[in-house]
Amino acid sequence: MTDLGAALPQDPSLSSTAVALAVERLVLAGLEPDPLLRQAGLVGADADMPVRGDAAEKQGVFLDTAADVLQDRSLGLHIAQDYELRRLGLFFYLMASSETVGEALSCFERYVRTQDAGLDASYRQSDVALTVAVRPLDVGLAPSRHLSEFLMLSLYRLVTSFTPATPLGVSFVHVHPETAEDTETSFAAPVDFGASENRIAFAVDIANARLPSFDPYLHGSLVRQFEHAAEAAQAEPKFLWSDVKKAMAPRLSNRTATMADIGRDLGMSTRTLSRRLREEGKTFSGVLDELRAELANYYIRIKGLPITEIAWLLGYREASAVVVAFRRWTGLSPTELRRRNEAMTMVRSAAAPDENASGPSH
Repeated sequence: MTDLGAALPQDPSLSSTAVALAVERLVLAGLEPDPLLRQAGLVGADADMPVRGDAAEKQGVFLDTAADVLQDRSLGLHIAQDYELRRLGLFFYLMASSETVGEALSCFERYVRTQDAGLDASYRQSDVALTVAVRPLDVGLAPSRHLSEFLMLSLYRLVTSFTPATPLGVSFVHVHPETAEDTETSFAAPVDFGASENRIAFAVDIANARLPSFDPYLHGSLVRQFEHAAEAAQAEPKFLWSDVKKAMAPRLSNRTATMADIGRDLGMSTRTLSRRLREEGKTFSGVLDELRAELANYYIRIKGLPITEIAWLLGYREASAVVVAFRRWTGLSPTELRRRNEAMTMVRSAAAPDENASGPSH
């Protein structure tokens, strides 16, 4: 197996930087981050490392949980507003040493996966606009709102650190949040919610804007390093459990996410499927349970769906099975989680006048 760590020094990724910034917020608030990191499936040491395997979704879970604990409905935006962009390490210098904004964004598209293995990016140009989109590599994964907003505001700040620019528009996959006004203020641009992808668009003429930090020698050296890492990433065998999870998702509601069905989908016997998952430290039932836990949390906290509908979507015959499983996953019943979220919303609403009176806190 290719050692990506040998291909490129392990720098912070965008996602792990978001986690580190959220941890700092928790510490400043006198809160202990380690229990939240463990709850999300992260440990303190791993949270600051580049994303590998399924860490991307776990980091999103951590940010969502941290936002609840901090009672900060715009945590992703707040931690992205003023952090030092050089915290992104070599990836920042790769972009900053580019000759033009267009070249910097091409580097972002090509090399973001060497840092954030769970992310994919695209850079497109039309006659009037250049657009950069960022999405989870796992198309079945519901992206964290706070992580999505952190990523897009970080991208906006990167571009505007290279040249003066105002976005033509910003789009997010998540539905219109209560904090939409905060989002529009942060980007100084119209924001669309419920879109097909997270993306930001600028006037096309900035593509040729030269960067004052252009350094052909540094850029050439970094491109060689990142290209080596990109080639290594392409050669890296994919995790089978990720393919299994993708194959399971559309089969849940009709209860056909069985080992035999998934094995047929992936072209292997149940014995081979079981053995290869075991080699990755996974089991078929464990992957299925992880997928259901992720989707249940999303359906309850983000979509607000009724338990009967969630049971059907997850492939359970009875709503009571979801309640039992959810308590096992989170320690709470779905009703208890809804009440906790409602209580937090009421607390935040009650505190809003005092916050406004003292000015925004960043």
